[in-house]
Amino acid sequence: MTKEEFTNALKAAVGGTEYGDEIIADLTAHFDETGKYAQTAKDRLDERIATLKGWEKKHAAEGNADAAAAEAAKVAIAEKALAAIE
Repeated sequence: MTKEEFTNALKAAVGGTEYGDEIIADLTAHFDETGKYAQTAKDRLDERIATLKGWEKKHAAEGNADAAAAEAAKVAIAEKALAAIE
């Protein structure tokens, strides 16, 4: 997959939202032309998802439903990005 194909796949999956565009920028900035782009992207997304889920859990435990929902929405976007590159 070329960097352009990679970027287009991500744009189709999560483009058009502020957080989706942030993910696209991050993953394309770290695109590895040697063929390791998918593993690098998956690792970055796995870390991002784990962090977001941690914040979601923390906000929920503190009773801040709005903040927890915002984190859950980000998790959903990150998971869509992950599915697009697998």
